[in-house]
Amino acid sequence: MQDARSTTKKKQIPMNTYERVVQSLRHLGERMTLQRRFVIEVLSESGAHMTIGDVRAHIEERHAEDSLPEPTIYRILQWLKDLGFVSQTDVGESGTVYQLIDGEPHHHLICLKCNQTIDIDDDLFDNLRDRIQETYQFDARIDHMAIYGICKGCS
Repeated sequence: MQDARSTTKKKQIPMNTYERVVQSLRHLGERMTLQRRFVIEVLSESGAHMTIGDVRAHIEERHAEDSLPEPTIYRILQWLKDLGFVSQTDVGESGTVYQLIDGEPHHHLICLKCNQTIDIDDDLFDNLRDRIQETYQFDARIDHMAIYGICKGCS
C-alpha cells in the first residue's frame, strides 16, 4: 500500500489527474511501465499542448537519468491516443501537439497569417457530430479540432 506522504511529495503534479489516468489504464488491463508513467506525469503536470520535443524536454528536466528517445515518446502518445486519453492536433507551423483529455474537449481557430489561436467551445460541434451519425452511422470522435482561416485582425 502506498504511503499517503509519498503522494504529497510531488506537489507540482496534479496527482488527481495523474492518478486517475493511471488507475483508468490499469483498470483496462494496461501495463504501466516507468516510461509510460513519465509521459503521463508530464502531460498531467503541464495541462498544455505539447510537442514530442516538449514532452522529452520535460522528462529530461525531471528525470535526467531516465531520458526517453522521441520514438518511444511517440509510441506512448499514440497508445494513449488510441485509448482515448490523449488528443493529437496539427496546429500548423507549431507542428503536431498532444494534450491529455481531461474533461470537455476543446478546439481552436488558427489564423493562417498571424498564427493567433482562439479557443472555441465544443458545443459548436454537436450538430456536426449528429449529422455525421445520421448520414454515415459513424460516431465521430471530435476531441480537439484546429480550424484554419483568417482572423478579424488580419482580414
